[in-house]
Amino acid sequence: MLTLEALEALGSPLAARVELHEEIGSTQQRALDLAREGAPNGTLVVSKVQTGGRGRLERRWGSPSGGLWMSVVLRLDLALRLASRVTPAAAVGVAKALRGFGVDARIKWPNDILVGGAGGNKICGILAESGGRPPGNFIVLGVGVNANVDPRDLEAPLRNVTTMRSELGHDVDLLELLEAVLSKLDFELSRLHDFAFVLDDWRALDCTIGRRVRVQRFGEVVEGTAADLGPEGQLVIRTQTDAVEIFEGDVEHLRQQDS
Repeated sequence: MLTLEALEALGSPLAARVELHEEIGSTQQRALDLAREGAPNGTLVVSKVQTGGRGRLERRWGSPSGGLWMSVVLRLDLALRLASRVTPAAAVGVAKALRGFGVDARIKWPNDILVGGAGGNKICGILAESGGRPPGNFIVLGVGVNANVDPRDLEAPLRNVTTMRSELGHDVDLLELLEAVLSKLDFELSRLHDFAFVLDDWRALDCTIGRRVRVQRFGEVVEGTAADLGPEGQLVIRTQTDAVEIFEGDVEHLRQQDS
């Protein structure tokens, strides 16, 4: 059960300072505000309900009661140019945490956790946003896990989403889930300076590499085969004429008839 006392007792360095809300617009926005006010590393914001949850590209993220909705302030010993490593590391950590509960979690580049492989349904989204106001650079990492909810309550097309309840046939203890997520995140973030090891684990959990993909970025479309990850986690796409490195963009997994 999620209570403030239970969260404070976790002892995780990513829960050094904790806020627990019954309902909030967005844990991500709250954590960003706290970071700009100087909140330290490990400031964790959790809410039982979000009314304005969001993911990449400002997409709405349905966040009813029963999910795990959290954001954490990170102040890492990491050059700002390496901040892009946080998202892949977090994806690896969360996927490992979900797999520990029996969910066949796979990573869709760059930040979605799916069940069922490349054509599967989304069970978790990850969002990392950076800033640089005093007392130093920060990253706010948001994680939203569809845990003890039904897909129809997520305000998304049913064919595109799933939940831990749906996959496992039972609810999970949200405190245990949070503890597992924080533990795995802490470990993966500790390896940001040994990033090749993180990428090796990503490849083992990935469901994008080897697929035909279409990527929207900066007003253009890149289509080809996802060949590999680059040294900073960028997606390398082999087109008919070239190899293109994608650092950000909206990736669509193509069926054979679409390619």
